[in-house]
Amino acid sequence: MRLRTCAECGKVEEVRADNPATRCRACGSRPALDRGHCRRSADRNHETCRHCGRVFPAPPSSRQQFCCLACRRAAQSVELCCATCGSSFHIPRSVLSGRTNASGRFCSRSCYERHLCRTPRIRGRGSRWKTIRKAALRQTPFCACCGRTRHLQVHHIIPFRLTRDNSPTNLIPLCRACHKRVESVFHDVEAVDPPLPVTKLVLFCSIHARRTVTLHMLKSSAHAGQRAAA
Repeated sequence: MRLRTCAECGKVEEVRADNPATRCRACGSRPALDRGHCRRSADRNHETCRHCGRVFPAPPSSRQQFCCLACRRAAQSVELCCATCGSSFHIPRSVLSGRTNASGRFCSRSCYERHLCRTPRIRGRGSRWKTIRKAALRQTPFCACCGRTRHLQVHHIIPFRLTRDNSPTNLIPLCRACHKRVESVFHDVEAVDPPLPVTKLVLFCSIHARRTVTLHMLKSSAHAGQRAAA
């Protein structure tokens, strides 16, 4: 064995006596690494980041669109304002695609719960609510907004806490997702505090018109299916 002093970095280490190398392993492998980097860089093309616009090298087969993970996250999210506390927060754009029930209006679950409980809650819908609910579902056995026929809920167009109205004209079947969206719309309208008769007229006309359109769509799709089967 002999002591060897690296000619580049000055590192002193013990090696075999028949080892003629004058550089340590790290310094000896650095030229090969540099040649590999140059070869890989020559094979790369240059892409433009879709978020910041910076030009960066990327392999031709990678289809890379962003220069870094931070740019990718920033491009795939959107900044919104919480409807309860007013603070800004980021949410992925995929959440707002309409495939889920998420509306992206609240920064946290606690803000969402405070939003739901800001109005007085009334338990129960009267002694004959079950019978009235079944009658409303028999009259309109589909969601008035999207046409779904499963997991339907009966929605009060004007909330029961305001009018105590269980009449058929104030009831409309909705699926869970549409029920949540319609409730959010009414909360926004209620925050403006318009006159109740005007609110009734606008909401009654819009929701019942939407139900008529959905009914025509369901009938046309049923006729198309019958023609295809024939």
